[in-house]
Amino acid sequence: MDPSAAAGVPQAAAAVGPARTGDPLGEQLYVPANIKNNYDVMNFNKIFASLLAGCFAGITGIIGYKGFLVYLAAHALMAGLLTVKAGFQAQRFFPSSTTLALGGILSQTELLTFILFWTLCNNICYLF
Repeated sequence: MDPSAAAGVPQAAAAVGPARTGDPLGEQLYVPANIKNNYDVMNFNKIFASLLAGCFAGITGIIGYKGFLVYLAAHALMAGLLTVKAGFQAQRFFPSSTTLALGGILSQTELLTFILFWTLCNNICYLF
């Protein structure tokens, strides 16, 4: 088994080959399985960052809109780390170069994970 094909390891989604005359796709073709794996890795990392940000905001007692600023900061930090991991070439791993920065910022899974752990940790520390 190829070690780079393991789950959780980003794989290059673009297969650059010689251009054919009249080819509507141009020089860049994408492998759907690799794109799906890359989205799964990105979503897992961003959900985990939302969990940690929610715990941080809850434990430190941040309330109101400032808590959502913590969420946006955590999202931006994770996007930056994933961009560094991709070698500043996100278009090599995703069809759009803005996917790492903007993908999932208002995702129901990430936002609700943040709110769940934010309220849980805040209630454990300050209510009970």
